[in-house]
Amino acid sequence: MKWILFTLIGLIVLSIFCVLWFALKINSDFATEGLLEFHNDDTSISVTITDEVDVLILKQILNGRPFRNSSICPFSADISITMTNGKKSIVFCPANDGCPLLRIGNSGNKCIQITDEAKTKLHEVLEKYGMFFPCV
Repeated sequence: MKWILFTLIGLIVLSIFCVLWFALKINSDFATEGLLEFHNDDTSISVTITDEVDVLILKQILNGRPFRNSSICPFSADISITMTNGKKSIVFCPANDGCPLLRIGNSGNKCIQITDEAKTKLHEVLEKYGMFFPCV
């Protein structure tokens, strides 16, 4: 009887862990385009990325990244990437100083961390559309 109870409790804990693990990761597979906003002192850019290769690169950079709390880098809603399909969207704000964090929308301190290689790819895509980093 105890063995069955421990097994059930273990399965419940494992199930909750799996749900939380997958629910707290970014999924931008739905996106068919990216909307870029970049507004600072001298530059104002609003552009839609429809190039399939660039959209795929952005999705690969973002997908599967876990959320974390961090407020160590400067962010601005004036510098953002919106991944969308016209019905569903998720907004990311790259760090203004070039640090490898992206804030999720206006969530305060909810961020995802990307590798230096992913940051370089991200900046390469964004620079094609006139954005530049650091931009503080």
